[in-house]
Amino acid sequence: MTAPRHVETRRTCLAYSPGGHLAELERALDGIEFTDCFHVTYGPGRPTTLPARRIYRLCHPRRSVIRTFLNALGALWVLLRERPRLVVSTGADVAVPTVVLSKLFGARIVYIETAAALEGSLSGRLCHPVADLFIVQWPEQLARYPRAALARGPLL
Repeated sequence: MTAPRHVETRRTCLAYSPGGHLAELERALDGIEFTDCFHVTYGPGRPTTLPARRIYRLCHPRRSVIRTFLNALGALWVLLRERPRLVVSTGADVAVPTVVLSKLFGARIVYIETAAALEGSLSGRLCHPVADLFIVQWPEQLARYPRAALARGPLL
């Protein structure tokens, strides 16, 4: 086992949808060790390789107003309980209320836009205004997100 390149001591929330968004997050965080980390996602999905002492599974919004409201209520409950100082997210829809509400509570936001959407994803467009660091994986995405940082290559 190699030593981590960075140890993050702030209470950190990792917010993601299972599947490809989780895979991108795992690749992006390779080499970072978290001392106090919790996850916000939905459904069982595949198990994560990221350390997780606490995993909160919220209602999947599925572009429904009612389900989005339930997701936001669940996110509010988690955030009041956990009080993260840093949120790292790759989206998608399940993560948006967590990212936006965390910013209102003073957390720093790192958002990594998915490599699957050259034109920009809906969750990316919603989270871009509140992100302290917004990372894109393709040069073409810089046109939509002018404040973004370009990653060294796709994370998948």
